Amino acid sequence: MTFYILTFRPMEKQFKKYFLLLLSACIGIVLLFGALNVFFDVFGLFDFRDKDKVRVYGEERFSKYLMTFNHIPKHFEGMILGPSLSANLNPQVIPDKNYYNLSLMGARMNNVLSLASNILENNGTIKEAIVCIHPYVTADTGAEDSDFMNPDTYWKAFGSVNLLRVYGLGVIRNLDLWPSKYPKNQYEVNGSNSFESLFRVEDVSGRIAKEVDNVKINEFEIGSSYRKDFKTLLTLLQKHNIKTFIYYHPVPYPIYLEHRDKMDNYWEDILSGTNVKKEKLFSYYNFNKPGFSGFSGDVSNYIDHGHLSRKGQETLIKEIMVKWNQIDH
Repeated sequence: MTFYILTFRPMEKQFKKYFLLLLSACIGIVLLFGALNVFFDVFGLFDFRDKDKVRVYGEERFSKYLMTFNHIPKHFEGMILGPSLSANLNPQVIPDKNYYNLSLMGARMNNVLSLASNILENNGTIKEAIVCIHPYVTADTGAEDSDFMNPDTYWKAFGSVNLLRVYGLGVIRNLDLWPSKYPKNQYEVNGSNSFESLFRVEDVSGRIAKEVDNVKINEFEIGSSYRKDFKTLLTLLQKHNIKTFIYYHPVPYPIYLEHRDKMDNYWEDILSGTNVKKEKLFSYYNFNKPGFSGFSGDVSNYIDHGHLSRKGQETLIKEIMVKWNQIDH
């Protein structure tokens, strides 16, 4: 028994020694990885990178949400909020204003609210907002989509699977390894998403004609939670004195003509119960009407049944600024 105890004690000490060494090594690796992530600063959280080098490489929601903590509030004066329909609006054409396009692929109103809330909570220079409205953003699908955009996401910037994916896609894009799927400069430094080469359909006119018959009435039903989110968004913008332009995204004219009553009613419905028409900070415009058919009736402005072409987005964002200026005066 004595021999066993004498033999075991050195082994126990040796085990503790190696365990502490292993633990120290693991902690060191974690700290080093975290420090490297801070140094690379791909989301502009710590101002270690030039602001013109911070851009989205992948994991769009993850990336843009993290940029709302510091990069966007500190370096931009305005923001564009909406779904993919507004995601390719390039704000570089806005004169004398530095805008960031925060629109997300597949965004619903709760996503828009999450981004805007964090921006305004960390607000530095943001003074204006452009908000894209379309039935898709508020459609009552019967199920809430998962939204990981919350303050806890901040800590994933120090090390996470999402972060590793961003690094991997950054390498793929910068080396132009897979241009057909991950184009090198798909995302501009102002957040706009140049997705035309990825999403353009071969027969745009045919796609629009097909969509005329595919539109369903429930697509115009506003989810109760999304209606509440929209009102909360407006309250936040008003509270922080953000000058805001709310626009109804123009769908191709044949779709509007076939579903005119439902589309007109939706616009009135989403604005009802809000202070949009009374608040001086807010301007709004409906681009879905006969007077704008010169644009929405031109197929070259679209790449499918709703998303705009490069030509279309350039024209629309200029129209937004013209209408905004006219309404203000």
